[in-house]
Amino acid sequence: MKIKVLPDTVINQIAAGEVVERPASVVRELVDNAIDAGATDVTVMIESGGHTRLKVRDNGCGLSRDEAILAFERHATSKVSSIEDLTSIGTLGFRGEALASIAAVSKVKLVSRSRESDVGVSVTYRGGKLADVQPCPWSEGTEIEVEHLFFNVPARRKFLKSPRSEMARIRTWLAHSSLARPDVRYRLIADGDEVLNLPRAASLEERGAQVCPGDLMPVSLSEGGITVEGRLGHPGQALADATGLIVLVNGRLVTDKIVLRAVREGYDSMLKDREFPVGYLSVTLPPQDVDVNVHPQKSEVRFRHANQLFAVVQGAVLSAVRRIKRPMSLSQPVSSNAALKSEAATPTPTMRAQPLSFMRPAAAQPRSLQDLVREVFPEGPRTQPPPLNYQQAQVAEAVAEFPVCEATALKPLGGAPQSDDEFRFSNLRFIGQVLECFLVCELNERLVVVDMHAAHERVNYNRIRKARAEQRISTQKLLIPESVKLTAEQVATLLDQEEALRALAFEVRQVSADTVEILGVPGIVSHLRCGDLLKELAAEPVVEGWRERLEERIDHMAARIACHASVRSGDTMSRPEAYALFAQMDEAQLAGACPHGRPVVAEFSREAVERWFGRDR
Repeated sequence: MKIKVLPDTVINQIAAGEVVERPASVVRELVDNAIDAGATDVTVMIESGGHTRLKVRDNGCGLSRDEAILAFERHATSKVSSIEDLTSIGTLGFRGEALASIAAVSKVKLVSRSRESDVGVSVTYRGGKLADVQPCPWSEGTEIEVEHLFFNVPARRKFLKSPRSEMARIRTWLAHSSLARPDVRYRLIADGDEVLNLPRAASLEERGAQVCPGDLMPVSLSEGGITVEGRLGHPGQALADATGLIVLVNGRLVTDKIVLRAVREGYDSMLKDREFPVGYLSVTLPPQDVDVNVHPQKSEVRFRHANQLFAVVQGAVLSAVRRIKRPMSLSQPVSSNAALKSEAATPTPTMRAQPLSFMRPAAAQPRSLQDLVREVFPEGPRTQPPPLNYQQAQVAEAVAEFPVCEATALKPLGGAPQSDDEFRFSNLRFIGQVLECFLVCELNERLVVVDMHAAHERVNYNRIRKARAEQRISTQKLLIPESVKLTAEQVATLLDQEEALRALAFEVRQVSADTVEILGVPGIVSHLRCGDLLKELAAEPVVEGWRERLEERIDHMAARIACHASVRSGDTMSRPEAYALFAQMDEAQLAGACPHGRPVVAEFSREAVERWFGRDR
């Protein structure tokens, strides 16, 4: 086989394949060029998901006749003139590959007029070849029409998704990237229907409300020349993948593992394993500290000081997450940009309960939420507990430390909903316990439900972490060692983590190939037989590289210990115990979720409850 130089048409199609993957790639390149041209109004029009035709029209500075022809040459650009420019790139496009790559695999018509020209120009390319150049009347700005994408590369065309799926990708990208430029109006028209209209906004926060409406917490931090701002969702809104988190770096929509990991670690112990938060973050840093020239589709970047960036992003998220105390609102569907990812927007059905046999006529229905709950649970909440188990005794001990104030417990209802900083668990009016695990409360015309196990788990987990930080976690020696039967593999796994076990005050020794003995345990679980806890730790798969992340593994074990030490579903909690737990939660950091990432408290507005019973009609 002899070496030979490829023809230009093949070279261009190979290069195009690196830049143009699907219709959304074309839209990205053309919209980026429009923004770099100073456009404040960008309209995208597509037919059949971009398979048949797509157009991008802007009101930017436009092109002269010569520039319009030259723009289709490979590596022709107005944004880079020297090698030094590559070290400080402030534009979205700079390689000069976009139009050349698109033209190589489609039929393209560009119509434009520069501000200095009296007449516009129309340039047509077919399969990378110049087909026509004509003067034409045109208003200021540029329109680029792309027809029959991959018409000359059928092998690539067959890998395109359905028109609906391709439209959804375009809509998602356009909405997400609009966060970088709130001052620009974006529209998307699909098959004649307007499916997206984002008017100009005064700030990132205002544009964020258009793209990611819902209950999100603000994030803001500037340190060492790095600025992080945006809004993130409650841990209870987390998704099983990272598609719900929008990341912008210097105005570029990117996918970056460093930022993603920093965000997850910023949530500390409030996310489950393999869960990712929703929301958006904009990271701004000096252009010379970020390399955007590492991916042909501009979806990845590389940081000069990655450790510093990681620390700032993690700190910004952690500072915001620590303020989470208020309930997660369940009065309306959880809002995130996840709605933008669906192939077809479908309305979320309104939750409405089925008619209940004990419902009274509307005129006689209860007027307060407390009466409403009593109506739903006619036997009344259980407030007379049986003898306390040890976990409940721990909560009860707090009553002396946090005495119940009747004036607080019977605080009149009404007023505006409280913010993160204002919400206090101890302001809740405790009504009773239902379904053996949930504490039903009322506050400010809202129905509030607290998961007592998750709340107590958070308190215990924080106690363990604080004791470790203060180096006062102690081992309770057992008079009679507890024998635990395991498999040989589990024994090996457990003993391999001996350093982590010692850090949490466990003393364990092997007595046979498949048996270990517990000699000492942390004081917080000294009342329990810890065999089941040890079996859980031994049965869990240990992620490769955990030794380098020892603290992360210790925290994971601490969450397991806190779980076993807490009140459980089926235990009954009295009114004083409930208020004592609420007082402890007021003092707890990261009180919005348990150490496994489950929400601690949720709320339902009066309007939502009334909708369940048809009182909104």
